[in-house]
Amino acid sequence: MDFLPRQTPKDGSGQFFKVENYLLNHYGRYGLRERYTRVILKAMCYYPVSVHWGGWIEQPLPDQMAEIIDTIMENHSGDMNMLFTSKNALLQFGWDCLNISIYNPDEEMCILFERIAASEGLFWRKSE
Repeated sequence: MDFLPRQTPKDGSGQFFKVENYLLNHYGRYGLRERYTRVILKAMCYYPVSVHWGGWIEQPLPDQMAEIIDTIMENHSGDMNMLFTSKNALLQFGWDCLNISIYNPDEEMCILFERIAASEGLFWRKSE
């Protein structure tokens, strides 16, 4: 799940790293924290989850998830892993990039995450 609809060219002819750095340091202005929080909370509505944040948290409360995301973004560091226990899939969120990675999603999850991404003005794409 990404803020860009496709991967940038490998030749580096654009200004991806400058734009990424700017957005990472001015995320509040563009509502990125809120978008990421809503994506993760929406996903929690469909599947049971365990979150790794200093230890495993089974079925975290929405307030806990919002606090984790706030902490990561305000400290400009950290990673959070969310295991979808019934699907054997993993969501990874970290401050240092402007995407949410989801590993091992089945077709049902791909369709759902594509819709969730679109609802937040983000793009769902499989890695190349």
